[in-house]
Amino acid sequence: MSIITFKDNAITLADYSYNAIATQTKKIIKYEEKILTEDNPENLHQLRVAMRKLRSILSVFNSTLKLPLIINDKNIGDLARILGKQRDLDILKINLQDKFNQGISNIETQFIEKIIADINKPSSQDTQEIKLILSTKKYHKLKKSLLNWLDKPQFKGMANVKIQSILPFLLFPQISYFYLQSAWFIGTTINENGDILVNNLSKEEVNLLIDKEGKNLHKLRKEAKKTRYQLELFTDFYPIEYTEYIDFIKNGQEVLGVIQDNICLQDYLNKEIGKKWLIKLPNLYNLIIQDQYIIWQKWQQLQTKIFTKDYQSNLMSIINFTFEK
Repeated sequence: MSIITFKDNAITLADYSYNAIATQTKKIIKYEEKILTEDNPENLHQLRVAMRKLRSILSVFNSTLKLPLIINDKNIGDLARILGKQRDLDILKINLQDKFNQGISNIETQFIEKIIADINKPSSQDTQEIKLILSTKKYHKLKKSLLNWLDKPQFKGMANVKIQSILPFLLFPQISYFYLQSAWFIGTTINENGDILVNNLSKEEVNLLIDKEGKNLHKLRKEAKKTRYQLELFTDFYPIEYTEYIDFIKNGQEVLGVIQDNICLQDYLNKEIGKKWLIKLPNLYNLIIQDQYIIWQKWQQLQTKIFTKDYQSNLMSIINFTFEK
């Protein structure tokens, strides 16, 4: 395997993008090797994170990089999604075992234990499937292409521009796309003055709203990850206030993640048991609905914050900070 090296004192688009790609390629190889030799689900998670971060790097540096055709967002995304199936089952099992295990009757406990056992059944097969995916020609060709590019990188015309001079232009497209997602407005009302107000909803209303808008909320979560990964690339250039916005996005990602995990759990139960699971597991259902209501209050706090003019204007000022130097 090729030795991955890094550029010292990276200040140009070329060197900075090179180091970013090298970092994630190194992690992909590291966690691939761990998956093949260890039985730890965290390795799979970290491999997927590295792939998602690589996709964000390709997006933010698209105008700089000249890459082989196989190294593209779709190919990396397809691999990450396939590898994600087992991770989703792991989360379902963790939630059933650890999160939703309070106030459950003995009958429900026995039923849930059977569900967990069913989830566990294909785990060894899935692990083998993951190993097979990592041995496919497509995966190896992608990895080899990354290593070859790192050995002899190619760039487009603006590669030698100092990155600090154009940072806002790199960041604003994704930031704008993220903050203009329609999901931010779910559960709000815009009054006659144009003010955006967060609605006070009952537990039942929250449940219905999440059921209706789950796909849009999940789309926002994916954009939150992408935006966060891009912002994290450039923390060295910005003041401490910059990381506070990253923390805000991370918080939003985590809140939306809990909502999505609960949706996935209900979908799984619907698929495996049918709607009768609501009758067989009423306490579990109530726990899930209560959890959605609690996490929705945290979501509304994020909505309230993002709609304030000071929050928006301060973010713009911070992103433009490098122009002032």
